[in-house]
Amino acid sequence: MEHLDLERLNSNLPHRNLQPKLPLPEELASLILDDNRIRTEDNSFRRVEELWRAAAIRKLGVKNGLLSWDRLRQSHSTRASPTPFLSEQSNDVSSSVRFHIQPKLYNPAENTIHVTQKELLLNLKMTVLGISSQYHIWEPTTERFVQIGGGGSDEDRKRDFVLIDGEDEVVSHSFIKGFLKIGTLLRRLETFLSTLRSRSAKEGPTIHSLSHSLSTILDYLREVLSRCQPSNDQIMADNKIYPLLNIWSHYEIYEEILHALSQLFGRNYQLAPKDYPPFNLDPVPLLSHIYDHVNQHFERQSSSLIRAILSYMLTITSQEYLQEVARSVGFGGRLPESRLKSARKLKDDHNFELDDDDNDEEEDIFDLLDKIETSFPNFFPQRMLNLLPASQKSLVLLQIAKPDHFLLTSSAKAFSVRWFWSAKEILASWHRTPLSRRPSITHSPPNIFPSTSPSKPNIPDFRIFDLEPGTTTTPNPSIQVKNESFTVLSRFIQSFPEELPSLVPTFSELTSLVFRDLTEHSAKLSSSLLSLIIDEPGNLNFHSHLVILRSYLLVAAPSFKSRLLNALFSDAGEYELGGSSAHSISVRHHSRKTSKNAGQQPWAVGLSPNLLEREMWPPVGADLSFFLRTVIVDSLDKGKETEDGKMEREQVVEEAGWRLGFAIRDLPTGSGRDKWLDPLSIEALDFLYMDYKPPHLMEILISPDILAKYQRMFTFIMRIFRVESALKSLFRMSTHRNIAITLFPTLSQSRKLLLHFRFVSQAFVSSLSGYVFDTAIGGNFDPFLAQLSGQHLETELSHDADPAVQGAKFNDVFELSQRHSALLDDVLSACLLRSGQRGVGDLLRHCLELVLEFTIVVGELHRGRIEEYQAAPMIEELFKKYCTKMTMLTKVLKGLVDKGSTSSSLPFATYLHGSHAPTGGLEALYHLLVRIDLTSWWSNHNNLSARR
Repeated sequence: MEHLDLERLNSNLPHRNLQPKLPLPEELASLILDDNRIRTEDNSFRRVEELWRAAAIRKLGVKNGLLSWDRLRQSHSTRASPTPFLSEQSNDVSSSVRFHIQPKLYNPAENTIHVTQKELLLNLKMTVLGISSQYHIWEPTTERFVQIGGGGSDEDRKRDFVLIDGEDEVVSHSFIKGFLKIGTLLRRLETFLSTLRSRSAKEGPTIHSLSHSLSTILDYLREVLSRCQPSNDQIMADNKIYPLLNIWSHYEIYEEILHALSQLFGRNYQLAPKDYPPFNLDPVPLLSHIYDHVNQHFERQSSSLIRAILSYMLTITSQEYLQEVARSVGFGGRLPESRLKSARKLKDDHNFELDDDDNDEEEDIFDLLDKIETSFPNFFPQRMLNLLPASQKSLVLLQIAKPDHFLLTSSAKAFSVRWFWSAKEILASWHRTPLSRRPSITHSPPNIFPSTSPSKPNIPDFRIFDLEPGTTTTPNPSIQVKNESFTVLSRFIQSFPEELPSLVPTFSELTSLVFRDLTEHSAKLSSSLLSLIIDEPGNLNFHSHLVILRSYLLVAAPSFKSRLLNALFSDAGEYELGGSSAHSISVRHHSRKTSKNAGQQPWAVGLSPNLLEREMWPPVGADLSFFLRTVIVDSLDKGKETEDGKMEREQVVEEAGWRLGFAIRDLPTGSGRDKWLDPLSIEALDFLYMDYKPPHLMEILISPDILAKYQRMFTFIMRIFRVESALKSLFRMSTHRNIAITLFPTLSQSRKLLLHFRFVSQAFVSSLSGYVFDTAIGGNFDPFLAQLSGQHLETELSHDADPAVQGAKFNDVFELSQRHSALLDDVLSACLLRSGQRGVGDLLRHCLELVLEFTIVVGELHRGRIEEYQAAPMIEELFKKYCTKMTMLTKVLKGLVDKGSTSSSLPFATYLHGSHAPTGGLEALYHLLVRIDLTSWWSNHNNLSARR
C-alpha cells in the first residue's frame, strides 16, 4: 500500500529532467556509445539522460517493458529473444548473470582451466579416440583420463575444472564428461585387448577369435569417431559457435556401444582397476557369457547398431568353436587325427586271444571316450545338448565298428554351422535352400607397385627398389592400404536387420534354426550306430550277446544248467567220494589217499564229491578248470544245418567258446568273513564266478559294472542250486523205504517234524527258484529282448523314415546301456540283492542257510555219525529258527509290497493280460510273496503255534 501511495504521488508531480548523480561507468560507456564520442565528449550527465531516452524510444522488437543494461548498448541484436527469462537468453548473457549473482571465489586448491570452444573441441577429438590431449592425459593406475595439473585421487579430481567460454561449471562438466567416458572406455578395452593377445596362443582359437573381433570393433569405432562432426578442418576453418547438444548427439550412440562392451568384459566406467571382476576365458563359459549379453540387448530392444556389433563379436568368436563341435560329430569335417589313430588301433586290436592278459587295450575305448568334451555353452538348444555327448561318442564307436559307413564317407561333411542374421539367409535356412556364402574377412594385399615398373619379370619382388622415394605415400587410391576391419564390420552392420523376421521373432528361436541341421545330423548319427548294433548280424549284435549272458551268467539255458549241476552239485542220497565222471577218474589216486579219513570229514550235502577229493577248499586245479571248460563248450548251440550239410552258428555263439569262462576270485577273510572257505556253508561256491569278454565296442553296452551285476546274480543262483541239490539228497535219504527206517526209528514225533520241515523247505526253495528264473529274470529280460526285436522290426519296415522316429524307444547306444544296467538293477532288486535291501536280503539268506543246515544234520544222522537223540533237538531248534525267519521275511515282504503300486493288483496280472511290460524290481516282490505265502500260512504261523 505504501508503494501504491508513492506511485500515486509521483504521478501527480510535475515533469522534471533526469539528473543522475553518478556518471556513466566507463565499461558501460564503451558498450553503448561510439568510441569517437567517448574520446571527444566529456563524461557529463547529459549523456546519461540521452542514453535512457534513446533506449525508451528504441524498442528493438521488445514486447515487454523489461530493460537491462545489456539492451542499452547499440550493438544489441535486433533478433534478440523477446522472452524475459535469463535461461532463454544467449550463453553470454546467462553466464554473465550467473557469474554476477553467484561469483566464483578464488580457491588455490582448485585447478581451473578456461578454454574456448574451438580449443576444447580440437582436444576432445583426440581424447575421444583414447589419446592424451592438451588438457587431459591418461593415468594408467586408475585407467582414466584426468585433467592436466590435477591430482590422481578421486578427492583431488573433484577440484579440477575446465570452463568453456560462455558456459558455467555445470554445463562444461556435463559436456566434457561424455567425451572422457568414451575415451576412457575405449582405452580400457584396448588394455583388455592387449591381455587377450598375450594369451591367445595358449588359450586356443576361441580367445584368438575374440581378440580379433574386439580389435575389429575398436578399429571401427575409432574410424567412425574420427569422422564425427565437426571435423578438425571445420573447427580450424570456422570461428562460429557450435551448439554443444548438437555436437554430442553425434557421439551419444558410441557411448552406449562402449558402455555395452565394457559391461560385457567387466570394465565399467565406475569401477576402479582393482575392482574389475575376474573374466573367464574358457571357451564354454566365454561363449555363454557373450550370448547372454547379446540376448539381453535383443530383449531390451537396444539400438540396432549395438545389437549388430555384439552379434558380430558372437559370430566371429564362436566360429572356430562351432566348427570344432560340428567336426566332433562328423558334420563339416573329420575327426581329429588323434582320435582316428586311436580308433584304428582299437579296430586292429579288435580280436584277441584267450590267453591275452593285458587289460590296457580293454581300457583304451573308455579312455578315448573320456577325452570327449561333454560341457557345452548354455545357448545350445536343449535337444542338441541331450544329443551331442552321445553323438560325439557314437562317431568314435562308428569309426571303430564300421569305418566305411556312409556317414563317414558321404559329402555331407561339407556342411558347416554358422550364424546368419539377414532376412534372406534366415528364409533360405528355413526352406533348406543353399545359403549364400559369407564374404571373406581376409583380403589379398593391394598392389602398391605401378605396372610400369622397369624390373625384369623374373624378379618382381625387387620392384620396390625401382620406385622413387615417397612413391608409396602418394594419394593414389590404388596404392593406399585400406582399413579392411572397418569395411568388414560396416558390411555386417549394413546387412543386419532392424528387427528379426517373423519366422524367428526371438533370438532363442533364431539360435534353434542355426543349430537345426547339426541337431538332426547328431540324431541321425546316434541312430545309425544303434541300428548297426541292433539290426545287423555279426559279433556286434546286442540281442545275441544278451542271449549268451542270460543263458550262461544267469543260467537260463537248460543244457548249460544240467551240465553245471552235474559238475558242481550232487543229489545222491549216499555219501561218496568220486564218481564215474571223467574228472573223478583222472584224480582217482587221490581218493585212495583220502578214503582212510573219509569218515572224519563232514558231508557237504549237495556238493559234488569231485570237489571234495583233494581235502582242500576251495578246490582249485587244472582238472576242475578243464572240466568246467567242457561244460561251456558242450552246452553251446550247435547251430543250423546249411544246404551243403555243414553246421553254421551265429558269430556271437561261435566266439562265446572263448569269450565265456569260469574264474576264481579271492574273497576277504577274517572274523565272520571266511564262510566261503567252509564247504558246509551256503557261501562255499562264492569264489567261483563266470566272466565274459565282450568285443571292444560292446564294452559300452556290457561294461565291467554291468558284468559285476551279472556275477552277483550268478553267485545267488549258485547258492539256490546248492540248497536245491541238498534238498534232493534229503528226499533220497528220507524217502527210500530201506533208508527211511534208519532216520528216527524210535522217535516218531521227530520223524514227523523231519517230514514236515522237509515239505515246507522244499516248497519255499522251489517257489524261490521258480520266482528267480520266471519272474525276476524272465519277467524283466523277456520284455527287454522283445523291445529290441520290436525296434529291429520297426527299423526294417520303415528304413526310409526319419532316424529320430526310428529310435523312439532307444535314442542311442548309451541310453541302451543305461537301460541294460537298469534291467540288471531291477533283477537284483527283485532278488533282494541291492545294497539298500541288506536287511531283508539277509533274512532270505538266513532262511536258505537254515534249510542247508537241516540237510547237513540229516546227512550226518543218515551216515550214523550222530544218534537220533542228538539229531532230534538240533532239527527242532533249526525248525524254530526257520519258522521265525520265514515269518519275519513274509512280514517284511508284505510291508514292501504295501508300499508299492502293485499291492492291489491281481497276481501275475502282466502275464494274464499277455503284456510284455517288465515286472520291475520291488514290484516283482508281490509275486514272491504270493509264491511263498499263498495261503497266508506263514502270516498266521504265530497264531497257530500259540493255539498248540
